[in-house]
This record gives sequence, C-alpha cells and structure tokens, in this order.
Amino acid sequence: MTSASQTRPSETVSRLLSALAILSAGVAVTVLLLPNPLADVFYSGIVLLSILFALVGGIGAWTNRTPLVWVAALLLGGLSILGMMSIGLYLVPAALLLLGAAVFSQLTGPRPGVRESILANPSTRRDIVQKILVGTVAIVVGLGLVSVGAFRRELFGSCARETLDCALKTTNWDAVGLTVLGLVAISFGGWLVWRQAYITRVLAANTGSVE
Repeated sequence: MTSASQTRPSETVSRLLSALAILSAGVAVTVLLLPNPLADVFYSGIVLLSILFALVGGIGAWTNRTPLVWVAALLLGGLSILGMMSIGLYLVPAALLLLGAAVFSQLTGPRPGVRESILANPSTRRDIVQKILVGTVAIVVGLGLVSVGAFRRELFGSCARETLDCALKTTNWDAVGLTVLGLVAISFGGWLVWRQAYITRVLAANTGSVE
C-alpha cells in the first residue's frame, strides 16, 4: 500500500467526529420531533436542517473536501446559536463534533494527487484572475437573488395551523426558486474563489510565482 492510499490519522479522526456528529444530530431530531412530527411543518423543517448539515459535513469529511465540512459546521453552529432558547441546546453536541471534524480535515490537507494535478497542468495568472472574477460575480448575483427571494418577498404565507398542506398552498414558489438559485450561485462562486486561492498557493510554494 502506498503512502498516498493510506488513511492519515487526522483524516481518521475527522471521519470519526463527523460520524458522531451525524449520530448526535439524528438523536436530537428524534427527540425534538418524536411527539408530533408534522404538527408544525416549519419547525420540523428547521429541525431537519440539522441532520442535513451533519450529513453534508460527513460527506465532506469522508471525501476529504475540507471547505464542505467547514460550511456545514458553520451552518450547524449558526442554527444552534439561533435556536439557543429552544432547539439549540439539543444541536450543540453535533455542532461541536462537526466543528472538530472540520479542524482535523483542515489538518489532513488536500486529497492525494490534487497538488500533483495542479503542478502538472498549472494555470496562468490570467486564468486565475478570470475565474476569481467569475466567482466574485456569482457571489454578488447570488446575494442579490437571495435578497429579492427571501427578504423582499415572502417565501411562505401565514396559516392558522402550520400544517404541511397549508405550507404547500401558501408557498411563494417564485421566491423559493430565486432563493435556491441564489444559494447555488453563492456556493459555486465561493468554491471557485477558494479553488483559485488554493491553486495560487500551490504554484507559489513550488515555483515562486504564477505565470
């Protein structure tokens, strides 16, 4: 077995912590939703976000995609803070475990072969600048779409009882579509900018400059 194919200790710890985070989030969701899962669909949706964030972080940890783990950990941590007076205390263990997974994933470094691939086919300075510009524009456009979809327009109407049937009937699907599109654009732009920053660091460390 080559060194590239061996699992590094920090990678093992990251994966273990992410698995425990998923388990912890699952327990929290079960406790919070067990009495009456669909009594309040909005509350249920918020609670279920915790297990979704944990799963995304777990995928990032097991595939050694550090940015994905960090994003999921920060989202889960933010959800814990926002819900501190109600559901937050149930989510704190999962948030802390996922944050630990992100730290150890950062210590693990890139996936085997990533640096070699970058050095084998190095990007020019012009390519890097163009992609950073595209990523920045995508982030700005995404923020604009989220602002219009989620803040200037109502995503959901009001119901006497927040049941699933009422939520579906009162949902402003145009606003939801704009919000989702905006979040996708922000995610793509953020990844593109992060990727170019990493490529720049690799090339600078190995050649001293980018052509």
